[in-house]
Amino acid sequence: MKTSEFKQAVEEIGLDLGSVGSETSVNMYMIFDPDTRGDVATIFKNDLYGMRVSGDASNRIGEEKTKELFELLTAYASTPIEEREEPKKYYVKCPITDFYLKIKKDESTKPIWSASKPESELWKSKFTRAEIDAFEFPTDHLKEDEVKNDER
Repeated sequence: MKTSEFKQAVEEIGLDLGSVGSETSVNMYMIFDPDTRGDVATIFKNDLYGMRVSGDASNRIGEEKTKELFELLTAYASTPIEEREEPKKYYVKCPITDFYLKIKKDESTKPIWSASKPESELWKSKFTRAEIDAFEFPTDHLKEDEVKNDER
């Protein structure tokens, strides 16, 4: 389970998620009851099987919600650490023009080079390492700019 999926699922069952650690290095996530702001569980981001459910969680959020939370925590905690994060994405740039590579999402036309980097409904401009490696044209000479978190 990806961290982004875990966060969304926690919110979908009506709980709040907070992170503990520095802004660049989150160590664990704490799950809170939005009504009391008391923590009901903790899960460790970089520890396989590292999780804790508060002993009184079922009294505070109910048995059904506690069961859902436990199953969610178990799924995330048992996901191998390297599989929890989305793969890094990159913009691919021409070293001469600084234009960005764009590929039509339905792959109906050849790739194009564009001065703008944002993706659109039709065009993809963010690529994973595996996608770049799979291109059927040479890429060694191209520049890559890592997509920042706020651009994902």
